[in-house]
Amino acid sequence: MKKNLALFLIFSSIGLSVIAFGVGGSATTRPNPNADSFAQGPTEDTSSVVVQLKGDPLSTYSATKPAPGKKIDFNSNTVKSYRAQLAAGRNDFRNWLRANAPQAKISSQYDISLNAVAVQLNGTSLETIAGAPMVQQVQYNALYHPNLSESYKIINATGAWTAAGGRSVAGSGIKIGDIDTGVDETHPFFDPTGFSYPAGFPKCDAADSTSHHPDQDCKYVSPKVIVAKVFYNKAKQQGLDAQAIQDHGTHTAGDAAGVTGKTAVVNGVSIDDISGIAPGAFLGNYNVFPGEVLNARSEDILNAVDAAIADGMDVLNLSLGGLHPNSSGRDVLSIGLDNAVDAGLVVAVAAGNSGPGAGTLESPGRAPKVITVGASTNQHFVGQPFTYPASGGTTIGAAVGDFPALPTASYDLFDTHSTACTSVDPGASGKLAI
Repeated sequence: MKKNLALFLIFSSIGLSVIAFGVGGSATTRPNPNADSFAQGPTEDTSSVVVQLKGDPLSTYSATKPAPGKKIDFNSNTVKSYRAQLAAGRNDFRNWLRANAPQAKISSQYDISLNAVAVQLNGTSLETIAGAPMVQQVQYNALYHPNLSESYKIINATGAWTAAGGRSVAGSGIKIGDIDTGVDETHPFFDPTGFSYPAGFPKCDAADSTSHHPDQDCKYVSPKVIVAKVFYNKAKQQGLDAQAIQDHGTHTAGDAAGVTGKTAVVNGVSIDDISGIAPGAFLGNYNVFPGEVLNARSEDILNAVDAAIADGMDVLNLSLGGLHPNSSGRDVLSIGLDNAVDAGLVVAVAAGNSGPGAGTLESPGRAPKVITVGASTNQHFVGQPFTYPASGGTTIGAAVGDFPALPTASYDLFDTHSTACTSVDPGASGKLAI
């Protein structure tokens, strides 16, 4: 019961946080009058494609799909045998490329969330690749972009924490894979005190090992942040690894599993009633936006999804989105995430920042089986009180952050009426304008 409750706590927290600080990259170059945010930029990388091959991946094949509540047993003979069969099918496609599209080169391979390969076209047309007899569909690599302080009150987490054995241990044993900009394992919100690595961890790739050996001498990990891996096709040539340079992923991971007992200071205002919704959970850093990279391709995100499933993550959080031109939502990333759910994971995805109008739900939030969450609000206010007049009267909250702190003094008020400060009378000098 406690494990199920912990899973609820985790996806509830991710759901609320995933949009709250989404920088959702709308992939259209046409302003949407129903959108509260849109960005200019490409929607696809047309130099490469993801090729879905005929045949089910491990996550959905009848003999390897896990039973409800279970995960894929990668050590079973059945799984090993089917993986070999899928590998043979990919090799058949490789041979077809050599004979019919010799310039095209396979850059990634998948058999867990998708039976697929990624291909660098090098001048070959998408239509040529689609003509291979073993191909189910071909799509250009879509481009995705990274998309409350007291949010726990919105989901009534207090009662759930009690049922889970207490706030500080809620989510204990659950592993959350954060597919984002990385997780700063040195951040106080991920204090590893009281945590110890679960069996088989830490995990890392060669790029995040001081000895350049996977799962040995791992960097950017701790008993709290137990995985550090990078997924970017140019990571090696640019010298990039899983280190969290941007802060978006650290923020989302903190909302999900930040520890208790920490105090944040925002422009001089202390906030001590903070934690993630599942402070006892472990975190996995699957960085698809390393360094200053702002666009992640389907190929790289799918590699992260497959790695997270293979690593034994229980939950995936993807706070990212893009307006993929396939309006049905059946782009390859959405299919892969649906299949991750079939593999036994809880998957939480941002709805994106292109709303609130109809038809603005972004991919991969369109995937039918994932938990897709839009923005919410809370009643928490970060500011300092201001009383007028100074001798007593009405106390209001004065926002801080964009303005210097208010001195302890009384102010004359100047009413701007309906001008909204577009034209302020000189008489307002030295007064608070309202």
